[in-house]
Amino acid sequence: MKAIKLIATLLITFTLTSAVAQSDSQMMKTRVTKSFEFKKDGKMVPYRVTVYKTSKTPLKLKSEEKGELNQDRKIVPAQVTKLIYVDNDMWSDYDKYIVLRYTKDANDSFELKPTERGFKVVVDKKNVEYIFGEGLYFVNNEDRDFFFVDEFDSI
Repeated sequence: MKAIKLIATLLITFTLTSAVAQSDSQMMKTRVTKSFEFKKDGKMVPYRVTVYKTSKTPLKLKSEEKGELNQDRKIVPAQVTKLIYVDNDMWSDYDKYIVLRYTKDANDSFELKPTERGFKVVVDKKNVEYIFGEGLYFVNNEDRDFFFVDEFDSI
């Protein structure tokens, strides 16, 4: 009986190990917190923005190197999901979760920039602005097709 349990345990372990080793995508997770201020009724109100990033990049190999060891990878766009948590200690009405999804090219960048009424997210010269008390605002309607956005008061 012990031998059967040992064999079953080893079989499950090797199966799971080989399944994980054969993954065809690369996953990356990061977290960044920044502090900003916005103007409300002539006063500067502090708030924090925490960005949780999850990026999944499919692994594709160059077809001309098929069958070789240490093949080079093709550059493939990544699927990026950013959970943006806006935290205001003074008013809980301004605490929000925003889920921002987009396809990332190899050369693009992600920036959070403060504005007088909130902050804006800039990705590869496309932007979406978050205005406190009003919600999300797209400066350019073409950017609306680039981002997939969900906004929540709580999760």
